[in-house]
Amino acid sequence: MRYVDTQEREDLILDLLVDSYIKKSRPISSSYLCQTFHLPYSSATVRNVMESLEKKGFISHVHTSSGRVPTKQGFRYYVEHLNKEDILRQDVGVQTIDIDMISDFQELFERMLDTLANISGYTSLIGIWGLEEKLFFRGTRFILNYPEFEDIEKLKNLFYALEVKINELQELLFRCIDEELKILIGDEIGFDEISECSLLVSGFKERDFSLALALLGPMRMNYIKAAASLYSIKYKLEDRIKKLL
Repeated sequence: MRYVDTQEREDLILDLLVDSYIKKSRPISSSYLCQTFHLPYSSATVRNVMESLEKKGFISHVHTSSGRVPTKQGFRYYVEHLNKEDILRQDVGVQTIDIDMISDFQELFERMLDTLANISGYTSLIGIWGLEEKLFFRGTRFILNYPEFEDIEKLKNLFYALEVKINELQELLFRCIDEELKILIGDEIGFDEISECSLLVSGFKERDFSLALALLGPMRMNYIKAAASLYSIKYKLEDRIKKLL
């Protein structure tokens, strides 16, 4: 029982630390977690938990700061423990979007791709196969909102991947069509240029038509909001396409 309590406490602290880092974009200290979330533990206890998480590779120090940031391994553990029901309960505001009168596929894809980028705040991609083979993307302007891309080299690398490696990105999305939700973090994406990003992909097939939707953003992305946005747009698109085919 003691082990279970320790594990639950570590899971809680890691979850709160990742959520806080996503929102604040700065190292998170034990005192911040205690004060913000009114934890039933002392700051010293939380520090000990954070030291344990650091030894396991889930978080790391940044320079001389007393705070910690999630590692790729920490983000991976975090997303693997996301609850789909909690994600689907998120209201991302797509209920009022009416696409029932859109019968042109190109218009439909562009409308929903723009909507996905706007509600998520990340670059959205859509790969289609069947009617034609093409990959569209929207929302590259959102990249500039994240401090991770203030480094001009990182920004150049990301645009290089979107422009020069578009065919490879399309192949990647195609391999994820059958996935309910695939989350690739860092080098899991397979592109050196965007190895500090994360990519969420979900797809579906209808007759001879296949579609994959994706969101590309910094590793410090709001995975819950991104996943909720992706699911919402996918379900609306899937329903409309079924009626059109």
